[in-house]
Amino acid sequence: MRLRQRLLTGLVTLLPLLVTLYFLGWVYAYSGSYIQAFLRFLGLEVPQAYRPALPFVGLLLAAALIYLVGALAEHYLGRRLIVSLERSLLLLPIVRDIYKAVQQIAHTLFGQKEVKFSRAAVIEYPRRGLYTLCFVVQPVEGRLPPLPEGYTAVLVPTSPVPASGVVILVPSEEVIPLEISVEDALKYVVSAGFLLPEKPSKALSALQQNPTPPA
Repeated sequence: MRLRQRLLTGLVTLLPLLVTLYFLGWVYAYSGSYIQAFLRFLGLEVPQAYRPALPFVGLLLAAALIYLVGALAEHYLGRRLIVSLERSLLLLPIVRDIYKAVQQIAHTLFGQKEVKFSRAAVIEYPRRGLYTLCFVVQPVEGRLPPLPEGYTAVLVPTSPVPASGVVILVPSEEVIPLEISVEDALKYVVSAGFLLPEKPSKALSALQQNPTPPA
């Protein structure tokens, strides 16, 4: 059992690195031929002495394209263009599901999060005796009448896409803060529980030693 867990942990750890290296290798291997074909389409021929440098040119062009798309997305017209393109993709059944899944993962791992979680915590969910990791969004403070004060909005994430979780209103005294960073908690969720923080949190350790008696 321990061997299987270590193998799975190693796989989850190496997979992002392998995918990144594969993508860079793919760009390096094929960008040179694509650039050469494009130049031939324009009626230009690359001298033999410069052909080995074409893959590096392809990597620079790919980085420049990513930068330009990011700069375009920061402006109003660029955002309108990207939203129009997204709406067109969402009309295609199979492409829609793939695009939304990749978009959620990308926003979770690399995006600038619109919601700033204050910290990671655990709550008793979906029943007493079972604890679920969550992210504290903000106290409700009586802004959802007739719900009384003393409640906190938390996001219960799902693996491997935390953003597809569910928001729950929990009594504030039942939210147990964890002594880990939000980034470590996100790694835990994305890895389906395999990538635990290096040191157990004090709050979670206390939970395991003194569990709450069932109601």
